Amino acid sequence: MRLTSNGIDLKMLEELSAKYRVPGITFRLIRGGAAEETIAFGIKNAKTGESMTPDTMFEAASLTKTLFATLVLRLVDRGIFSLDKPVAESAQEIRITDDDRIRQVTIRHILSHGAGLPNWADKPLSFLFDPGKGFSYSGEGYYYLQKIVELVTGKSFVDHLIDEFFTPLGMFNSAAIWTPSVRDRMSCKFDEKGVMFPLRDHVDLAGHAPEPNAAWSLYSGARDFSKFLLEILHHQGHLPASLFREMRSSQNKADEGVSWGLGLGIPAKDPSAVWHWGDNGGYRSFAVIDLSTGDGGCVFCNGAGGTDLGLELFSRITDGVFWAEVGRFLETAE
Repeated sequence: MRLTSNGIDLKMLEELSAKYRVPGITFRLIRGGAAEETIAFGIKNAKTGESMTPDTMFEAASLTKTLFATLVLRLVDRGIFSLDKPVAESAQEIRITDDDRIRQVTIRHILSHGAGLPNWADKPLSFLFDPGKGFSYSGEGYYYLQKIVELVTGKSFVDHLIDEFFTPLGMFNSAAIWTPSVRDRMSCKFDEKGVMFPLRDHVDLAGHAPEPNAAWSLYSGARDFSKFLLEILHHQGHLPASLFREMRSSQNKADEGVSWGLGLGIPAKDPSAVWHWGDNGGYRSFAVIDLSTGDGGCVFCNGAGGTDLGLELFSRITDGVFWAEVGRFLETAE
């Protein structure tokens, strides 16, 4: 996949914003391995009229999984975990189900969504299939692995992300849990009809997925997340070649057009490109990088139409032949 456009003009952004009812967008393109200027368009608050800025923060949602997967693979490299040893053996006191199949689940299963666990569900959890025998996108799997990582390492998920990514990569406009400082830099979110919701003013502890959470609680934006994409592109996530090869290779087939590596989506038509998306209601994001050409980028949106906006934007400015397949996968992914 290569970028075919010299840039994204204002006319295109105005058109996409109106078409998908997305009031605000930030994006950053990566061309030949170098990041271009971060562009901000539109507004982040309809009541105040406050404009979007390059450092505006969003709930990055499932883009969190890409950082967490990279962290876990670094811990595998350090000998703390094994890709194919059942993770329950490392922390038997963490119980999320009485089903004995939990004792078969490995890191490879979880990071490639092959564990058989649901996305989010009441506890105790019920398996959808035997581990390693299917694909089902699962936030529960990532959250379960987060608990094990924290117990075994004696270090919180928040501190892991700070030490492994935010500080060394200069991701100073990112966080792994809500704080008042995060709120001050956040965009509001908008639904399908363009109705704005007020900013959340507390840590989200509701439901089955409280934060901090390896499946969704990254707060970030296009400028910062592009730094992580460059880390993957130029430094292979600071992983040894063998582990990075596992990360970027198909481990589990989601459907005819999409397979999953370890924390990354891989299009069947162009396995040199790796991607992921984020979806927390009105917060939508999409990131892609071609590991051969060094082209890609990320887009963050504050409207529920942002997923479709991101797909159309990248389909317009790249020669990628896989966008339709990715779009079909996303229709039923969560």
